Amino acid sequence: MSQNWDILITASTIISLILVIFIFIYPLNAQQLLAIYIFDFIVVILLVIDFCIRLKASPQKRKYIIKHWYEFPAMVPLALLGSIDSIIPANYSLLSFKLLTIFRTVRLFEMLRSIRGSQIFIMTILAAITIILGAFGEYLAESPNPNATITNLNDAFWWAIETITTVAYGEFYPVTFIGKAIATVVMFAAIGILWTLIALVTSTVIEKRIKGAQVGLVDETKTVIKNRIDEVEKLSEEEVEVLTTMIRSLSKPKSGK
Repeated sequence: MSQNWDILITASTIISLILVIFIFIYPLNAQQLLAIYIFDFIVVILLVIDFCIRLKASPQKRKYIIKHWYEFPAMVPLALLGSIDSIIPANYSLLSFKLLTIFRTVRLFEMLRSIRGSQIFIMTILAAITIILGAFGEYLAESPNPNATITNLNDAFWWAIETITTVAYGEFYPVTFIGKAIATVVMFAAIGILWTLIALVTSTVIEKRIKGAQVGLVDETKTVIKNRIDEVEKLSEEEVEVLTTMIRSLSKPKSGK
């Protein structure tokens, strides 16, 4: 499978997770829900196609299906879950949406492992996943507590964004043991992601500068060689040896390929 296909599947899954969050946070009308359900159905089709392609390429299909069992609940359409949640008791409302979020997040982590290339892109996705999981976990752990400062998903996501960027204003904080444990994980993840991104950006900038300097040095060397060749009849034996060495130095990268 191509890199572009992997990126398409990853981006679609992230968007579907964000849409689930919208269903949690905002009261949507029928048209908005229909638009979300249609987009999610397209995402499900892409996930099914992706699974079938990988299954076909696997030499041990039964073992592959057992190993990737979690992908089946991740491919359940939101529209089906919406109809299920409409007939179950109110205290279990949106339970299936929460389960779908968990399974699709697991699938997303698995997809990230197969993406090669831009490490900055992967770290950005990991930051987004950390925000989503941290916010959901904090909301579920904190909201039932009467002393909680994080009582809804809006507050939970704002807290997660503050934490992942290491800019904590202090208006939202966990008060339960589970909430503090989740916050600890998010804080350590934030430190790792932030410093990794800084290192990647720095190394990318330095690498570009080094390559630019090398290109400039090669161009200067070629100019010197051309000027020397024009005056080759005036060169001494030592100067001819130096010129030969310069020409060989330029031809080494080609011979090494």
